[in-house]
Amino acid sequence: MLEVSNLEVVYNDVVLVLRGVSLEAPQGQIVALLGANGAGKTTTARAITGLLDVHEGDITKGVIRFDGKDITHTLPSDRVRMGISQVMEGRRIFAELTVDENLAAGAYINRDRSSTREARNRVMTLFPALAERRNQVAGYMSGGEQQMLAIGRALMQSPKLMILDEPSLGLAPLLVQRIAEIIVEINRQGTAVLLIEQNAHMALSIANRGYVMENGKMVMDGAAERLQDDEDVQEFYLGLHAGQRRSFRDVKHYKRRKRWLS
Repeated sequence: MLEVSNLEVVYNDVVLVLRGVSLEAPQGQIVALLGANGAGKTTTARAITGLLDVHEGDITKGVIRFDGKDITHTLPSDRVRMGISQVMEGRRIFAELTVDENLAAGAYINRDRSSTREARNRVMTLFPALAERRNQVAGYMSGGEQQMLAIGRALMQSPKLMILDEPSLGLAPLLVQRIAEIIVEINRQGTAVLLIEQNAHMALSIANRGYVMENGKMVMDGAAERLQDDEDVQEFYLGLHAGQRRSFRDVKHYKRRKRWLS
């Protein structure tokens, strides 16, 4: 469904951020994109959704295809109409609006009342807490409820592909598990998912395939099960080393590069 080939992105005509990035998100699958802060994950999402211009970024090389069509320089609004939706890092809900008003904003491109009604019913079934708070101002909701609202708003577009940028950020472990279960259910209902995460344990536990980014490059990819069993991924992203837990911050950058590039 989604194919990114040899993508390069430059910010402000100076800073090269993505360096030959390639990935695929097939129909019916959950694909995890892992990496530390600054690895290029969010820039990859912006390139796919067409939001680079807002951040003074440009694609200087490579191609993005969706459903077989070249969308490298397609308008963001047209990409939404084609079936790509994004849940941004930090939720980005409309805090002054109610739950219902946020969902209505998500359905803006959908002019068919019956399909909008179906999408709303789907969201309310997935998120009973939102159904109970339909008239509540979103800014007064908890972090977990706001994340559910952000996902629900994206679902109002009835997307073919949903891009989730750090959905577990700032949430308690029980809520992270709940979000993971919801992502699996959304995928089961027919929506492909590109899951951008630092929480590798959560992402790989539900994904079919995973990619690992560092310094704007893909340094590893494969089946999610294989990445979970890989020594480097265990050490640097799952916090495991020689049977003991270890902080990722204590691992030297040059050591990671040496091991992955060898």
